[in-house]
Amino acid sequence: MTTQYGKEADLAKNGKAEERRRLAASMTTKPEILYYMAKDGDPGVRKALAGNTATPMQADSLLAKDEDVEVRATLGQKISQRMPELTDKQKTKVRRWATDTLEDMSRDQALRVRHLLADTLKEMTSAPPAVIRQLARDTDAMVANPVIEFSPVLTDKDLATIIAEGANTARLKAVARRKQVSEAVSDAIVETGDVEATAELLKNPGAHISEGTMDKIADRAEDHPELHEPLVARPGLSDKAAKRLAEYVADSLLDTLLARKDISPDLAEQVRAVVMARLAAGDGPPPGAAGEDGGAGGGANGTGALEPEPDRLTRDEALELARDMNKKGQLTEGVIYDAIGRKDRNMAMAALAVLSDTKMAAVVKAFATNSAKGIVSLVWEAGCSPKLAVDLQQGLGNVAPVEIIRPSSKAAYGLSEAEMS
Repeated sequence: MTTQYGKEADLAKNGKAEERRRLAASMTTKPEILYYMAKDGDPGVRKALAGNTATPMQADSLLAKDEDVEVRATLGQKISQRMPELTDKQKTKVRRWATDTLEDMSRDQALRVRHLLADTLKEMTSAPPAVIRQLARDTDAMVANPVIEFSPVLTDKDLATIIAEGANTARLKAVARRKQVSEAVSDAIVETGDVEATAELLKNPGAHISEGTMDKIADRAEDHPELHEPLVARPGLSDKAAKRLAEYVADSLLDTLLARKDISPDLAEQVRAVVMARLAAGDGPPPGAAGEDGGAGGGANGTGALEPEPDRLTRDEALELARDMNKKGQLTEGVIYDAIGRKDRNMAMAALAVLSDTKMAAVVKAFATNSAKGIVSLVWEAGCSPKLAVDLQQGLGNVAPVEIIRPSSKAAYGLSEAEMS
């Protein structure tokens, strides 16, 4: 034993950097040696030590204050991953230390450290509430928003506080996308008046929205066409909301509204009466509302082709531009987001075709048929983010809200790689 200890001590003091790293990463290295190595001059050695679950708590305490970001990030990830193991009463002291350490690291000045913590803890039921609340209030969206959207530790009170503190649209949408949203939290989101977050709430089958709040949304939605489709598709519409929608939504959505199975014959008759009154008064769909051709910005014309978009590049022109931008290293996800913002379907399709190395005809077919799977697969092939896949389905793909494929804890894009290949 003494001989082995002596070898490890000599290696820790005089060994080459790679030898010391292997020693620091080994589960069989003596605790005293591991503690000694917490002050090693090589960041790579200290990082290996930070990732070793056999490293004693005293050494981890030193590493939590290490000057190297990667060392602190690795340690934070290790401690986070161990939280589910620290629920037994006999581990109370260790859990208290781990919680205090993570709370300090949740305020680390390095984004890398906080981001890794958030990514590891966001879906963990045993995550320390104080740490989760701190991460949910982080100034960086990469840290806060995933925690807000996925953490089961956040309570309704926590979410209400986040909203009341003036959460921006991205954070409100993260709250609205949670697996379960209570009526109280839904009320708070709607009260902010944020249209994008309200639309996200309507699309979420796990969001509980009271009848009174649904009626309030229906009243406000007339001037916000982006709320029309999710409202019409939302289960549990009150009679008042259904009749209010009939006053202003586009003809294609009226058909959807009348086809709902949860609308009684009496209510359907009342909705038709509202529609007839509209027609008699000569009212058409409101500006910006989707018409029978599938909506502004181009849609399917019934022949499986997409309507041409006025004042836009032709498909060939867009494809030529996308190829040129790609050669110059300028074709990024941001180009597609810019196209979404301008409702420029041809440019979005061309960028996807080039980035995914897919024939333009195949891309056009995916959009012409409103194929959620096709759009998600193209985004994945293009190497773009899961968020873009959702935004494309919503923004230019004309995919019905209930059919949109969203990221999940099991699949980053909502589909397996086999399904997207």
